[in-house]
Amino acid sequence: MQVGLTVNGFDGRKPGEILALVRSLGVTFVELNPSVMHDVGNLIPQTEDIATGFHLPLFNEHGFDFSTLEAKEKIDDTIDFINRYRHQLNLIYCVAHPPESVQDEDMNDALEFLIENLQRLEVPILLENTEHWSEQEFDGLSKVIRSHLKKKVTGYCFDPAHAYLRGEDIFKRFSAIAPQVRCIHLSDCLKGKDAHLPLGQGELPVARFLEHVAKHHYDGIINLEIVPKSLAEARAVVKSYLAVLRVFKKGKFIGTTTKLLFRGLPEMA
Repeated sequence: MQVGLTVNGFDGRKPGEILALVRSLGVTFVELNPSVMHDVGNLIPQTEDIATGFHLPLFNEHGFDFSTLEAKEKIDDTIDFINRYRHQLNLIYCVAHPPESVQDEDMNDALEFLIENLQRLEVPILLENTEHWSEQEFDGLSKVIRSHLKKKVTGYCFDPAHAYLRGEDIFKRFSAIAPQVRCIHLSDCLKGKDAHLPLGQGELPVARFLEHVAKHHYDGIINLEIVPKSLAEARAVVKSYLAVLRVFKKGKFIGTTTKLLFRGLPEMA
């Protein structure tokens, strides 16, 4: 299995710089998103020996998603980027959300546009649950999308924080869909807020959830979808990374911990 991190540019640093820092920890998987598109020249040399995923745009973060009819040009640019650089970036999946900013009366048109855009991607697609869609609604949507995209949809990306914020049983839900889960997005959350915090800083029962996942012999990707505010919070991100390694990759946990003990956290010039 793989344990990875979401890579963004932040604190004045470009995505390529952050990726170099992440790789120095021995991370062999990262998840990218549209914020990295302007820095692809610096990303490509850093992805020669690692795998990546790509989170498609989110309305709340990027101002559009793949169901936004008014954003056709931006969507076209995103699709072109993914298809053009998929081999150089070693992309193994794209994560797609259900529509999140569409009125009920516009939903059919939005879903049709979403499916049309997903069909144009040349990378496998994972469907991710959101806090805005119930389990039943999400399962129904998944059937519709799979009926159109067939084998292009290779499974689910499960975000326990999203399910938890809906008041759903994250343990029962994971057990129900475990055979279809290819990636887990993991971060801590606050009551009523998907805060993308380091593990242990919110109220999600992270330790219990990781133990539950391990009991299912999960062998996919766990991507830490943590959004630090600055490089000063790097220690909390590394601690979260080690917490997952400790459960699923004990040898790598020991090696990484030993490396950090003697060398400390890597610094960025």
